[in-house]
Amino acid sequence: VTFGCVHFSIGSTMRVNEFRENVAKYYDLAPHRPDDVPFYRNRLPGPDSRVLELGCGTGRVTVPLAAEGAFIHGIDHSPGMLELCRSKLESAQIPPDRVRLSSGDIASFDLGQQFDLIIAPFRVIQNLETDEQFDGLMKCIANHLAPGGRCILNAFRPRLDGEAMRATWVTETEKLAWEVELPDGRLACYDHRAAMDPERLVLYPRLIYREYRGEELVNEAVLEIAMCCFYPEEFLERIEASGFAVTGKWGGYAGEEFGVGRELVVEFEAENV
Repeated sequence: VTFGCVHFSIGSTMRVNEFRENVAKYYDLAPHRPDDVPFYRNRLPGPDSRVLELGCGTGRVTVPLAAEGAFIHGIDHSPGMLELCRSKLESAQIPPDRVRLSSGDIASFDLGQQFDLIIAPFRVIQNLETDEQFDGLMKCIANHLAPGGRCILNAFRPRLDGEAMRATWVTETEKLAWEVELPDGRLACYDHRAAMDPERLVLYPRLIYREYRGEELVNEAVLEIAMCCFYPEEFLERIEASGFAVTGKWGGYAGEEFGVGRELVVEFEAENV
């Protein structure tokens, strides 16, 4: 079985990082976020847990878990996101020795330590486009899991089957995804389904953030991302093929049935545990 996704040339990692810096200040304004923090909080093995968060971003999950007393090491590619995370940690008065943040690639890192829990919230792993990247991620997870430790990965469950997605996903038009009021204006986010790799079902949406003062456009930032599609059984198979044993699976953060709910949430441990 061939797993993973191939790269569809739409921009280098450096280019994506530049886009991320431009939109970092808008990230937390999105009104639709998963209610996943209680789920991760309940999965903490204990009050002194050591947690590795892959793709920690602005600290949406990092800060509340650190507030529970866990030690968190967060990794993210975006310096702008990490700077916002540091600011949140300071505002929440989280002790500096409880959180460590580093800029890095989640498919290739070596922290020289192990963790009781590894998480990658809100579909982080779907930004990995190639088999090599996915394999690198799983090797890094194996190297950083403490004995008895567990990892939780998340992806969305596609609403369309592969044939329907190939036929309908790419569009020429922008669609308003959401809009929020700002103290002195408004922010609108548009979704442009720009391209896809039809063979491996890698989606390449463009998120366009437009900030207005009245009717005047004062800033525009574009984020181009890759989103690999995983179907439920394939997701499980990929994890197990990497040498892990699945210990839990859900279709959402409120206990929805796996393969039925909107999310694919899978918990696993080293197979030889």
